[in-house]
Order: sequence, then C-alpha cells, then structure tokens
Amino acid sequence: MTPSPPTDPGAPRASALRDALGHDRVMAIIRYRDGGDITGAIEGLARGGVRVLEITVDTPGAWAAIEQAAARPGLVVGAGTVTEVHQVERLAALGGRFIVSPGFDAAVVTAALEHGLEALPGIATGTEVLAARRIGAEFFKLFPAGALSPQYLTQLRGPFGRESFVPTGGIGIDQVDTWLRAGAFAVALGSELAGRAAPAHPDEVDVLADRARSALRRAGATSGQGATA
Repeated sequence: MTPSPPTDPGAPRASALRDALGHDRVMAIIRYRDGGDITGAIEGLARGGVRVLEITVDTPGAWAAIEQAAARPGLVVGAGTVTEVHQVERLAALGGRFIVSPGFDAAVVTAALEHGLEALPGIATGTEVLAARRIGAEFFKLFPAGALSPQYLTQLRGPFGRESFVPTGGIGIDQVDTWLRAGAFAVALGSELAGRAAPAHPDEVDVLADRARSALRRAGATSGQGATA
C-alpha cells in the first residue's frame, strides 16, 4: 500500500504526518544513546501536545517503544536514523508512519513509499532535493540545519516552493518561529525538547511536557506562515 495519490498532480499526498505537522509544526526527536524510560518521554511530550514523534533506531529499546507509541491514539510515530531497507520493513510491521534518514538513499526512500510510509531523507542541496523528489519524496529533512541558517532555507525554497522542508539539528525551542517564518513546513527538535537522557523521575516527565507546550506556542506564533499545503 502506498500513500494516497493526490487528485491534483501538483498537490501533496494526504497523510497523517502531513495533517499533524501541518497543524502543530513541531516534531520531537527522541534519541537516548544510553536507553532508559522512553515511555516516560513519550508520555511527557504527548501530554504537552506534541503528536509527531521520531524515535531514533540507535536508541536502545527503540523498536519496542515505537510499537508501543504507534498503538497510542493521536500520535504519529516514526523511526529516525534509518539507513537500511530492513529497518523500513520493520517499522512498517510495527505500525509506524514515517522514516527519517540522515542522508538521501534512494533504496530507503523507495522502500518507505512502497510500504505506505512517508520518507524524510536528509538533504542540504538542491541536487539532493531533485533526486529525492524524482522518486516520490515530499518531505525533506534539512540537515544539519544548525550549520546552515534560516536564510539558507529561504533561498533554497526559491526553486522549491512547494516542497515540505523540516529543518533538523541544532535548533532551539526559541528558534522555532524563526525557521517557520523562513519557510519550514515544520521544525524537528531533538535534545532541546526531549533532552539527552531519558526522564528518570515524574518531575522530569513534567519538564518535557512544559518544553513541548513552549515549542508549540512558538510554532503557533507564526499562524501558518511558510507551510506548504
């Protein structure tokens, strides 16, 4: 099963990911290299209103957490740091909705689309956008965004005004609105939102919820600017 084709050939596909990101404009990245209570992180972020969660596969216990989170109503869950086709297949079997990669790999993107998933390949140049778009990608992870700039995204969108860019890497919560005004469809936040270590106590879960609310407030300040329909 592949994502539903648009009625207008130039229009983007309808998907749960597009709906959620188009409304919230924020994606959370959960990467805890030492493992820990991923469930607590998911609870805190969801309580704060963040619905789109990327759980990186290099986090110990990631696959079990993805399966659990994917079964939770209201959440749109995907796998991050996906570099192999077998990871795409595993995610699809667990009920995930999208994959995120650090770079562009045609086989990974194609496999994701063939399994009815959205793909967010990592890109930094127009050449990569063209290559990924040619095989069906509609979302593009601008990475590493922190080493680039909102102005870079604005210029990249000159010839790619209908593409959905999601800047990722080195972005703080206080920069969300700046990136959205520069033309991002949504912004992915890693350690600034989810932290570098899993929450160990209930009060740390509360902190994640507060950060999620703050990020959504920053996103809401743009009132939809920069989003691609």
